[in-house]
Amino acid sequence: MLIKSFKNIVNSMLRYLHLRRPNVDTSPGTFTRDVVIDAGANELSSLYLDLNRVSNAQSPDLATVTDIEKLGRNFQLRRKGPIKAMGTVTFYSFEPPTETITIDRGTTVVSKALPDGTAQQYVTTQTTTLGTTNFSADTGRYEVNVSIRAVISGADANVPPGVISAMLTPISGVSGVYNYNAITNGTDYEPLAKFRERLKSVLTGNNAGTSDGYYQTITRISDVVNAHIVSVNTGVEALRRSDVGAVDIYIRGLISTQAIETYTVPSSTPYEYIVAKQPIDLLATEGFILTGSITGTLLENTHYVIVQDLSTYGGSIEGADKFVFIGITPGEDITITYSYNSLVETLQTFMEDDSRKVLGADLLVKSAKPRQINIGGTVRILAGYTASNIVIDIVSALSTYLDAYTIGEEVQQSDIIAVIINTTGVDDVIVPLEIFEENSATGNLIQDSSGNIIIPADSYAVAGDITITVRA
Repeated sequence: MLIKSFKNIVNSMLRYLHLRRPNVDTSPGTFTRDVVIDAGANELSSLYLDLNRVSNAQSPDLATVTDIEKLGRNFQLRRKGPIKAMGTVTFYSFEPPTETITIDRGTTVVSKALPDGTAQQYVTTQTTTLGTTNFSADTGRYEVNVSIRAVISGADANVPPGVISAMLTPISGVSGVYNYNAITNGTDYEPLAKFRERLKSVLTGNNAGTSDGYYQTITRISDVVNAHIVSVNTGVEALRRSDVGAVDIYIRGLISTQAIETYTVPSSTPYEYIVAKQPIDLLATEGFILTGSITGTLLENTHYVIVQDLSTYGGSIEGADKFVFIGITPGEDITITYSYNSLVETLQTFMEDDSRKVLGADLLVKSAKPRQINIGGTVRILAGYTASNIVIDIVSALSTYLDAYTIGEEVQQSDIIAVIINTTGVDDVIVPLEIFEENSATGNLIQDSSGNIIIPADSYAVAGDITITVRA
């Protein structure tokens, strides 16, 4: 629709009047000009502006932020985010605790002041204890790992290792707290351009039972960052179930929930325990607590390993992630405190509702696998900048960048280098990167011949250990 301005309307009316009444005086100040032409033109121009705003409000491409969000709600579609950052911290004591110390769920820990002068707060998501059995020979301290979640949502809560260093309220017997690994997965509001694309997909019409339809439905859930649909005839063959009507929905999204179960060691091997709640949250393994009635505190890779179900059912509520135990005593009772991705169970129930499930479809929601990418590099900084602040900024920028990757998206080394070089205060970076590979905690992906990391179709990249060195 052509939007006419006040001037356009006036000129059009003048032309019309002069054609009909050539001798009429329409100069400014006359009754004809001021009352008949200008007054009417002013109202008509305002009406054109209102019509334009109403028209734009119905367009996914042209609507303002407020209007596009209102339009989305008409279709039960809401802009996602923000999401709270998550990770693990270590509470420690230099001296052997005289009694078992309880660290309650909801305990608040605080980061050091960041370059902008702010500090982030986080709360523990589980209750744990610190005692004499928690001695670490590596550090010479008594330590226990606990999962945490940021108090405030958003990417600003993504911080590098070593930034969390204090408790808001001291705990008697606890000397301090420290994060050995980065706190990640915090995201800001969904970019407006991405929300516009999702809304346009919904407006295309009713496509229930198609890949687009399943994608639209599942990604409407605010905790689902991304999704990938695989059916019998589409998607990567290795990821597909062969069942008639099978539709596998891989999601990137996480609600880490704690569960406690008990396993009694049988009289003979194998010493394996498949947990009841699937799938296990591999990003929270440092916060797992396993205690044997005879052995005491069990250590990962010493007393047990976590084995993922790599079958076509892995990552779903029908998966078989398990703990495999080593060198423990038959008859011993083991209390297992672990975390699992409860979002998968919630989504499975949601998609199986009769109002959404297509007749004959065998839907299975699966958690895509996180692939922690380790990065190490050396930079030179510009004069006037502080090295420690630059390192924090680089780690934060890389964490935020990596945590935005979609399922199956390749991680290109050139993109990582660009993020580093574009950080304020960085002069240059040594290429290629000194470390660019997957963290062994999640897998063994390495660079291809082009120096990039190919992410499998059932996985997504997240930030792993990031080490930045500043050279003179």
